[in-house]
Amino acid sequence: MQNTSRPQVDSSAPQPLTGRTRRKIVRALVRAEPRSNGAGPPRLGVIVPGIGAAIALLADPTELQRAGHEALGDVFTLSLFGLPLTFVGGKDAAERFIDAGEELNLVDAYRRLAGRILGEDLFVEVQPHVLRALSGASVRRQSGPLADFTARFLRARLAGVGEIDALALANDLVLHMACRFVCGDAISEALCDELARQFHILESELNLTGFFLPIETPSARRRKQARERILSIFTSEVRRVAAEGGADPEGYLHAVIKSSLGDEPTAATPEQLRNAALAVMGAVLGAHTNTAMSLAASLSELLEHPRALAAVLEEQSRALQDGQALDLGALCRMPVLLRSINESLRLHGNGGLWRLSRRPVELGGHVIPAGSLIGMSMGLVNGDSSFYHDPARYEPERYCDMKTDAFQSPAVKDRRFGAFGLGHHLCPGRTLAYTMLGIALTVLLRDFRIEVLRRPRAWLDLMMGGMARPIGQLRIHLTPARCAPAGVIQRSSAVNGEVGLP
Repeated sequence: MQNTSRPQVDSSAPQPLTGRTRRKIVRALVRAEPRSNGAGPPRLGVIVPGIGAAIALLADPTELQRAGHEALGDVFTLSLFGLPLTFVGGKDAAERFIDAGEELNLVDAYRRLAGRILGEDLFVEVQPHVLRALSGASVRRQSGPLADFTARFLRARLAGVGEIDALALANDLVLHMACRFVCGDAISEALCDELARQFHILESELNLTGFFLPIETPSARRRKQARERILSIFTSEVRRVAAEGGADPEGYLHAVIKSSLGDEPTAATPEQLRNAALAVMGAVLGAHTNTAMSLAASLSELLEHPRALAAVLEEQSRALQDGQALDLGALCRMPVLLRSINESLRLHGNGGLWRLSRRPVELGGHVIPAGSLIGMSMGLVNGDSSFYHDPARYEPERYCDMKTDAFQSPAVKDRRFGAFGLGHHLCPGRTLAYTMLGIALTVLLRDFRIEVLRRPRAWLDLMMGGMARPIGQLRIHLTPARCAPAGVIQRSSAVNGEVGLP
């Protein structure tokens, strides 16, 4: 690592709200309540009616669920703005919840949870032949061209820029990558730029409190406008591609057009076009929102842990030596990179695993009524000390000591890694997410040297949104590798025997 004369990392920002402080806030807010009757689960109350649950969920949703289980057992309820939510924990109840069939439905749950912001019509069952366009074989086929696009995109966008907000960069880059995978190469960069702006507005409050805040805020109105603009763009793209007949026959958009528009796509009705646009929007949303934050988190963690970064760079130089192409095959030869991504996903992944009960169901000795929203925080899984020694520590090497799958994460059947869900509802875009993350990080570290100027003050857990969101900017300075050796340069100081940010 070299040093430079550029300014020190900004330390003038307010101190972050530490995990310990956030946990204290939660514990100060909640209190156990007796059951109102003998049939349902016990209730977790709050000392500030109306907003106490929202504050506790925003402060630390995993700690809130942990506190509820300690006080009330494996199953309890909580009221958020008058809406009852049921939380599940403990080995037996959690396994029953995860393994339940359609009596606990995922699509129904997210339609209820996110319909107010994203629109209920966005949440539908995806046909199997459409999902096959997200398969490993499809991702592998498109991974090389996607890597080439990423390199061209970053070189063009970062030429002469120097200092940049890495969070905004992650948002824009991943949106462009997702749109190219879902819509094909013909979608214009100008449209993708507008979609990046609109998706940023739409995704601004993807959390439980944002979903159920019982007032119509100006930001909610902006999100509705953004949604309609996104749908308008995708409807036009579907109509254009259907008319031109140029969709990749093995790609996602072709599968959507065939499924939604039938054998005569040029004669499609407005309703059919809108349904196809909704399918495209759902795929881009799923590929974008958590992947963008995962890229920011993975880059941030590597910048703060130079030893891990050095191992990633050394592995990269070996995997891509002699002009080896960057694609999914190359990424699978980079276990150190994949382990660093997994550790960032584990530490920052706090999504909720949600289901809606279609009929009364028994969990943890309690009968949960039909129509109930039931969930568990993936933070409980990702931070389980029986799975992970010192779970709050960033330690990619921990995956060397456990049975791993193709992406160097804990094997899916072990149910110790919650970043992509658990059980038979495992995220169908998992391979695509890993591929986009691996390509983006590899190109950034291969083609630029990066200097940290400012880091986020904290990462806010959101339980619904999947990945934690940063508070404050991650400001970096980039220099093209043709002007200097590839890698990362940062001002640093010794912390616990390792070089880290001051």
